[in-house]
Amino acid sequence: MEEPIPPQLPKTPNPPAMSLPARLFNIWAAPGDVFDEIKSAKPATANWLVPVLLSCVVGMISVLVIFSQPGVLQQMKEKQEEQLDKLVASGKLNAEAKTKAQEGIESFGMTVIKISGAIGAVVASFAWVLVAAAVLKLLGSSMLKAAFSFSKALEVAGLAAMVSLLGGIIQTLLVVATGSMFVSAGPALLISNFNPANKTHLLMGTINVMTLWYLAVLGLGLAKISGTTAAKPVLCLVALWLVLRAGIIFSGLGASGM
Repeated sequence: MEEPIPPQLPKTPNPPAMSLPARLFNIWAAPGDVFDEIKSAKPATANWLVPVLLSCVVGMISVLVIFSQPGVLQQMKEKQEEQLDKLVASGKLNAEAKTKAQEGIESFGMTVIKISGAIGAVVASFAWVLVAAAVLKLLGSSMLKAAFSFSKALEVAGLAAMVSLLGGIIQTLLVVATGSMFVSAGPALLISNFNPANKTHLLMGTINVMTLWYLAVLGLGLAKISGTTAAKPVLCLVALWLVLRAGIIFSGLGASGM
């Protein structure tokens, strides 16, 4: 007697691939799903190029908005006067030259700062994603012993940049709300008179919720394309970031450590 043939279950169709806009927005809500999809897909330039271009636009707008705030302009003016006073005290500048320098700054200085800041935002957007991809590639091969292409690391870095983009928007809103160019989404909000020469203030400014979120997403992306858990990559990236920030701050570079 022949055994009955069991009924075959219908095959579950593969879920449709996310569109690019869906990937960009899902990085904020479900980054693991995004990275699961791209790890085995063909490299797509749009995955990193579009976030970088969006970051360029947001960066340029942020520069123009921030350097139009009266509080920020006053802080910059005070900083410039402090530098000029130091030059006068050291004998490198006389009182007449100081006056001319102040007049030059007031007449066209801010225009130059806005233009250079906008250009810097574009350069930084591209440079940061390339550097982040190189770090992911290095950590993946040395620490995780994983083999993946630089283009795949570039996709992860580019998509994770959507978190930085959101952070840039929040940073701009905080500057507008507080009038301080040194504000950040972290403990620095509790400091009423932020002093960029104070290392404790700079260390508090380093603890930024948006930065930690970005590093967590970046580490998750590295874990997904490496086929490992997220804890080790995330902790490694956070440690590298803190070491870099501490080095900048204690080397005397001041507010650039923010």
